[in-house]
Amino acid sequence: MDFGFTEEQNKFRQEVRNFLEEEIKQGYWEPACDAWIQGFNPGFTKRVAQRGWIGLIWPREYGGQGHSHIDRLILTEEMLRYGAPAACHWFADRQIGGAILTFGSEELKREFLPRIAKGEAYFGLGMSEPGAGSDLASLQTKAVEDGDYYIINGQKTWTSCASFAHYFDIYARTDPEEPKHRGISQFIVDAKSPGLSRIPMTDITGTEAWNDLF
Repeated sequence: MDFGFTEEQNKFRQEVRNFLEEEIKQGYWEPACDAWIQGFNPGFTKRVAQRGWIGLIWPREYGGQGHSHIDRLILTEEMLRYGAPAACHWFADRQIGGAILTFGSEELKREFLPRIAKGEAYFGLGMSEPGAGSDLASLQTKAVEDGDYYIINGQKTWTSCASFAHYFDIYARTDPEEPKHRGISQFIVDAKSPGLSRIPMTDITGTEAWNDLF
């Protein structure tokens, strides 16, 4: 059994490398450790989107290219290897878009996936809380149904990419009667929603890659 990459996959890897090396040569950005979460560069995200590399594995009808997961792996490896500033689209491309594609309604797919693929919708990840980091089942943020809407109350911390996000992917408890690892729902929340506030968490390098979210 051959576990090597195919000729087409190797060509794609070289294409990605050529693109990133040219970006660096042109002085558009400098490679940096953790640029995937700290590298806020809308221009880079737009250029990546123009190549069809955001939502690479999604169906074409939603703005994707229908590529394989191996191609997605190759792209991710090279982005990390070159320290590319991918923070604007990282979470939307890596997990939130996939969740919408798998579990979202057709309306949500049509509304968000093409915009993510075009590099026009940035997402922050609202999972961790002061008392619930990796243990997501311990989250306390609640969402209560109110007519056609939900009212969400709680605090998120270490909210990735919150400083520049257009939307947040918020996890909240919708059924307190269920066991704590159940009864949790996922919400797309507009960053301009009334009552939502962001407080930057500045690290020792002066970077604001994370926020407290209320």
